[in-house]
Amino acid sequence: MQVKVFEAPDMATALKLVKESLGPEALILSTRSVRKGKGGLLGKPVLEVTAAIESPEPAVRPLVPPSAAANLYGRALGAAPVGESTTAEPEVNYADLWRRRRVIDPLEQELDALKGQVSSLNVDSLRSEINELKELVKGAVESRVGAEPAPAARRPGQPAIVRMMETLLARGLSEGVAEVIVKRALRNYPPKNRSITLEAFLAAAMVDLIRVTHPLAPGRGPRTLALIGPTGVGKTTTVAKLAADFLLNQGRKIALVTIDIYRIAAAEQLKVYGEIMQLPVDVVLSPEQLRQVLERHRDKDLILIDTAGRSPRDKAGIDELEKFIGTGSGVENHLVLSATTREQELFGAIRRFGRLPIDSLIFTKLDECEGLGSILNVHFKHDCPLSYLTNGQRVPEDLLPADPRQLAGMVMGKLKE
Repeated sequence: MQVKVFEAPDMATALKLVKESLGPEALILSTRSVRKGKGGLLGKPVLEVTAAIESPEPAVRPLVPPSAAANLYGRALGAAPVGESTTAEPEVNYADLWRRRRVIDPLEQELDALKGQVSSLNVDSLRSEINELKELVKGAVESRVGAEPAPAARRPGQPAIVRMMETLLARGLSEGVAEVIVKRALRNYPPKNRSITLEAFLAAAMVDLIRVTHPLAPGRGPRTLALIGPTGVGKTTTVAKLAADFLLNQGRKIALVTIDIYRIAAAEQLKVYGEIMQLPVDVVLSPEQLRQVLERHRDKDLILIDTAGRSPRDKAGIDELEKFIGTGSGVENHLVLSATTREQELFGAIRRFGRLPIDSLIFTKLDECEGLGSILNVHFKHDCPLSYLTNGQRVPEDLLPADPRQLAGMVMGKLKE
């Protein structure tokens, strides 16, 4: 910036001097009146004006020819090299080049990092998952547009995933469980045997997902089993079925015990079964008495304990039951549930009886159900193995050891068949 001081007798003369010296773009910074001459304060007053104007910055000459700099960085900046364009290119100095490199270098580093990440990904797997999502979205949109969708079997052009989902949901399976089964089924899709039905194909996919246990399998040694669960699910009848099946197939020593002192009919019913099968039956009133009875029957190969039905909301009742067969009692607890119970209540029963150690789930009254999807919903959510299923009142004929293939077929087929 160029600054100059001007003196004049008046403002008009001062402005004329500023304009002639600095030009019309000059700025007046200050004005003041001063007295000069030998008279001092009595001297003649003079107007002093301070003005300034911006000085033009000298152009920075590049140390290398502009054409060379442009050729060096032109391609990185997206410009054509010198000699390949008919239009004149602006001069590029080192300051411009340095500024641009500060922008370009970080971008190039990010690009290299992205290339490394992409190269490490399984592109085929990602593509497969994206295609599956596309089919699911497409099917969801189709199922919500227009009238009610036709059954899966009548829609040959429908995406396979959507047809699988609809088929499973129609069997009472939840969306989460259906998605797990479909994901497993897609590993073997399309099926090698093209004549297989969709229901049979999905049933085969279920088999590997169902966990079962066989507590009374031969060669497992002496066992003490207690059947627990809500009221009215058929615990006493199931105890009799287990005892009869074990007696017929293995012919070994059995003892029956009941701690159901709330229903006289329950103890009497178990005694009747005991007399028919010629098995000892003990009625236990306290945890201490139960320990004495178990000690007395330690020579038996199997001890089956029938318990009083408890409402899942009966906290005091479950607390009392825990004193008999809780942790450390040496008793295996098998939770008996009715397949006719609403799914929400099944979840509630498992949550509240879960205060006791539970070794397996037993589902009864399959013969009274229209569908068995709720069994798999409960099984998958709580990851508790299935041990037995019952489908009638006959002893012991209507007792089925849990078998993944059989259960999958029942879920996907017709129960009457």
